[in-house]
Amino acid sequence: MKKFFYLVSRNVGKLREIQDIVAPFHLEVRNIHDFYPLPEIEETGVSYAENALLKARYGFQLTGEICVGEDSGLEIDALDGAPGIQSARFGGSNLPFAEKIAEILKRLEGVPPEKRSARFVCVVALVFPGGEKLFEGICEGWIAQKPEGNQGFGYDPIFVFPPFAKTFAQLGPNVKNRYSHRAQAFRKCAEFLIREL
Repeated sequence: MKKFFYLVSRNVGKLREIQDIVAPFHLEVRNIHDFYPLPEIEETGVSYAENALLKARYGFQLTGEICVGEDSGLEIDALDGAPGIQSARFGGSNLPFAEKIAEILKRLEGVPPEKRSARFVCVVALVFPGGEKLFEGICEGWIAQKPEGNQGFGYDPIFVFPPFAKTFAQLGPNVKNRYSHRAQAFRKCAEFLIREL
């Protein structure tokens, strides 16, 4: 039988990405919200790992099955690491990403290209019968002068990936899902699942 895990997330963009990333491992990703009534889980942790574990533990307590939580963020050096762990809530949870991006670009006005370094960070928490495990992925890049591309979500239109000198939103899922922070973390997670569980 095909192995599966529940993903504890309401983000449809993330779900699609994760399904693509783990497809070569023949793992099934089930959105926990399609099977169980789950309230909004407040991300009260002070790190990506704490928030990811909050979600995965909640899911495991509810289902007794292998559950995965994920937290990720964009860290911009010129903004002292902001938005970081607050990436999804930057400017307010209900603020559309186009406006979050506009606010970031406004704060970076006058900052030269060589000082616009940034990275995406992702931590995946795997909770399973008998244990917990964390996996991390980091993708280095820089922030564009303006949004470019429409093949992504979140901050993809302003995150330039150096090997291609294009934003993730320009490069699209085929490239992003090979190199991104999320791809790195979920590949490690999938390898562990296949090998150990």
